[in-house]
Amino acid sequence: MKSTKYQVFLSSTYTDLVHERESIIKAVLEMYHIPIGMEMFSAEDEDQWEIIRRTIEVSDYYILILGLRYGSKTSDGISFTQKEYEYALEKKIPILAFVMDDNVSLSKDKRDDDLSDINKFRELVLTNSKMAQFWETKDQLIKSVSISLMKQIMQKPGIGWIRGDTANASEVLSKELSALSKENRELREQVAELESKISLKVPKIELDITQPIINDLFDSYEKVLPPNALSMSDVDTHLLEYISEEDIEKYNNAIPSHEELEEYNGECEKIFKIKNYSIPLVIDVSNRGTTKANNIYIDIEFSKGLTIYENDETHSEPKSPIPFNPIVRAQSKYQEQKYAFSRIHSRLGLGDDLTRLASLNSMFNSKHIGPINQHWWTKLDGQKITVKIDSLLHTRRMKFDDEYMIAPLKSGKHTIEIRVICEEYEDIETTCFEFEI
Repeated sequence: MKSTKYQVFLSSTYTDLVHERESIIKAVLEMYHIPIGMEMFSAEDEDQWEIIRRTIEVSDYYILILGLRYGSKTSDGISFTQKEYEYALEKKIPILAFVMDDNVSLSKDKRDDDLSDINKFRELVLTNSKMAQFWETKDQLIKSVSISLMKQIMQKPGIGWIRGDTANASEVLSKELSALSKENRELREQVAELESKISLKVPKIELDITQPIINDLFDSYEKVLPPNALSMSDVDTHLLEYISEEDIEKYNNAIPSHEELEEYNGECEKIFKIKNYSIPLVIDVSNRGTTKANNIYIDIEFSKGLTIYENDETHSEPKSPIPFNPIVRAQSKYQEQKYAFSRIHSRLGLGDDLTRLASLNSMFNSKHIGPINQHWWTKLDGQKITVKIDSLLHTRRMKFDDEYMIAPLKSGKHTIEIRVICEEYEDIETTCFEFEI
C-alpha cells in the first residue's frame, strides 16, 4: 500500500456520463488514491457551491470529463461543471481535461439539442488546457485518465494525505523516499503497459448511408372515397331496360367496407411514395483504423417508416375494391345500341398467358442475396441489410450503390441501427443514429 494518498476531484455532467464516472472512480481507487465526486455527498444545509469550493481547494488533482451536454446552470448563468473548472484554474489545481470527440454518435438523451453553450465551454478548455486529450469510447477514456494521472503524480506530486501517526523522523523520511522510489518504478511499468495497450493497432469500421428527401407534394396522394349506394330511382328512364334490381343489389353488396378501402388507400399511397421518392441506397463502408479488418459482418436495420427494396423490383397498384357502376354499364349498352357500334372481343386468352409469364419471370429473377462476389456479398431481409466483406485495408473504402433502393413512407424522425463485428473486434459495435425527413 502506498503511504501518500492523493485526492482527485472528478468533474463532469452526471446522467450522460454516469458509467464513465463510475469506471474512473474505480480506476483511481485501484491506484490507492482518493476519488471525490459530488454524488458522494449527501444534502447539507450550507450552500452547495461552498461544499464544492472547499472540496476543490483540498484536492491534489482535478479531472474534467466533457461530453456533449452542458449541464444545469448556477445563478451566475454558467453550468456547475464550468464553474468548478474555472475555480480549479484560479486555485492552480493541476487539471487533466478529456474532451469527447464531437463526431461520436450519441443518443438524444446524451447530447444537448443546442450545442452552443457546450461548444463555448469546450473551446475555453482547449485554449487553457494545452494537454487536453480527445476521447471516443469509455475504454479509451479510462486508459487515458489512468496514464495521465500516473504521469502527473510522477512529474508534479501533490501534497497528498498520510496517516496521522506518521512521524517526521529521518528514519521515517528514509522509508518514505524508498517507498516513493518503488512507487515511481511501479508507476513507470504500469504506464508502459497501458501505453502498449492503447497503441494496439485496431480497425475502425464506419458507414455513411444516403438519406432520402421529400418535397411539398409528399403527402398529396388523394384517397379514393367510398361510393354511395344506388337505387332504381337513380336510373334514368331510357336506361331501365338495361339494368335490373338484381344489378343494383349486387353492386350495393359489393361496396367495400371502411377497413377494406383504408387498406387499399394505404397500399396505393405506399406505391405513390415509392414511385416518386425512391433513390438508390448508397452504403459507403470505410476503415479509418490503423490495421486491416477481416471477416466483416455489418447489419443495417432501418425503422419501419422507410422501405428498402431491390433495384429491379417493380411495384404495381392493387386492384380497386370498388365495383363497376351498373348505371355506367347500362349507359354503355344504351350507346352501343343507339349507334350500333360493334366491338371485337379477343378470346385468345393472351392476357392470362402474359400474366402467368410475368409471374414466372418474376420468380426466376427474384433475388434474396445481392450480387455475389468473391470478396463480398449483401443480403436483404425485410428491414435489414447484411453486408459481408472478406477484408478491408485501413484507409480504404467500399461503396455499394447499385443493389437497393430506399424510399420514405412517412415524414418525421427515422432511425438506422448499425451493428458491426469483425475478427479484430472483441464485441459487436452498435451505433444508432436519428435523422429527420
